[in-house]
Amino acid sequence: MLETARNTRAGGLRDLVTELLGLWLLLAVFLDGWAHLNVPSLETFFTPWHAALYSGMVATAAWTAVVIWRNRAPGQPLWQAAPPGYRGTAVGVILFATAGGLDLLWHELLGIEVSLDALVSPTHLLLGFSLFLILGTAVRSARAASHPGNFAWTPAALFAVVLLTGLGAFFLIYCSAFVRPGPTALFTPMPVGTPGRIQSEMPVVIALASYLLTTALIIAPFLFTLSAARRPARGIVTMLVVAAAWLPVAMVGLRPFAIAGAAGATVAAVVADLLLAKAPDAWLSRRLPGVAAGIAALLWTGQLVAFAVTDAIRWPPSLWLGAVVLSAAAAAGLAALSSWGPARS
Repeated sequence: MLETARNTRAGGLRDLVTELLGLWLLLAVFLDGWAHLNVPSLETFFTPWHAALYSGMVATAAWTAVVIWRNRAPGQPLWQAAPPGYRGTAVGVILFATAGGLDLLWHELLGIEVSLDALVSPTHLLLGFSLFLILGTAVRSARAASHPGNFAWTPAALFAVVLLTGLGAFFLIYCSAFVRPGPTALFTPMPVGTPGRIQSEMPVVIALASYLLTTALIIAPFLFTLSAARRPARGIVTMLVVAAAWLPVAMVGLRPFAIAGAAGATVAAVVADLLLAKAPDAWLSRRLPGVAAGIAALLWTGQLVAFAVTDAIRWPPSLWLGAVVLSAAAAAGLAALSSWGPARS
C-alpha cells in the first residue's frame, strides 16, 4: 500500500511537470497568434514567437524522453517503457516535429499567413493535433491509474482539461463570443426584402453562432470532468472561462469591450462555482441539464451586464435575451446527451 501511494505521488508530480510544459506551449501558441494578427510585416518562419514555441517543444521532448527512460526496465524496448498515458505524448512530440518541418516548407513555398488562413492552414492544424495529444497526457495518465468505476481527477488532469480548452479557444477564435462586439454593435432590424438586409444581419448571425459555439467550448469540458466524478472540481467553471475568454482576448489585442465582457463572464463563473460548491451531490446528478443551462445563462448574463455598465447594449432585447436562452438550451442539450444511457436498476 505504501509503495502504491509513493508511485501515485510520483506519477502526479510527473504529470504536473508535463502539463506545466504544456502551459509553456499553449502560451507560445497564443503569442504566435498575436504576432500573426498584429505584425503585418511578418515574412519569415524564423521569428521570436516561433522560437518560444519550438523551444518549448524541445523542452517537452527532452522531458518526455527522461520520463520514458526512467520508467524503462533493463532490456525493455523504449516504446514499451512509456508510462501509461505517455505513448500518446511521444506520438505528439514526433508529430509536432514532422508538422514543424512541413510548416517551414509550406511557408517557404506559399508565404506567411496573416489572417484567418493561419488558423485553418493544414500544417497548423496538424501542429494543433499534436499539441492536443501532448496536453491531454495527464488525463490519460489519471484514467490509466484509476480502478474501473472509481476514477479520481488529479490536479494535473484537471489542469490538462483547462489547457485543452485553451487550445480549442485558439483554433476557434474567429467565432469566439469573447472577441466579437456582439450586443455592443449597433443593429437595426430590417424587413424581409429590404436591400442590404442580409449584409446588415450577417454580423449578428455570426455573433449568435459564436455564442452557441463558445458555450459548447466551456460546457463540454465541464461535463467531461463530471463524467467520472460525483461533483464538479472546485473552481472548474472559472478556470474554463479564463482559458476560453482571457487568452483569446489577449491575443486579439485587449480591446476594451472584450476586456469588459471577459471580466463580467469571469465574475459570473466565480458565482457559478460558489453555487455548485453548495449544491448536494444528488441534486447535481438528477438535474444536470438544468445545471448546465444555468451556468451558460449566468455566464452570458454576466457578460451582458458588463457591456451595459461599461458601454451599451445596442441589440434589441429580443436578440440579446434570445442569445442567452439559446446558449442555455444548447448547454442543457449537451448535458442531456452526456448523461444519456441505459436506465440503472
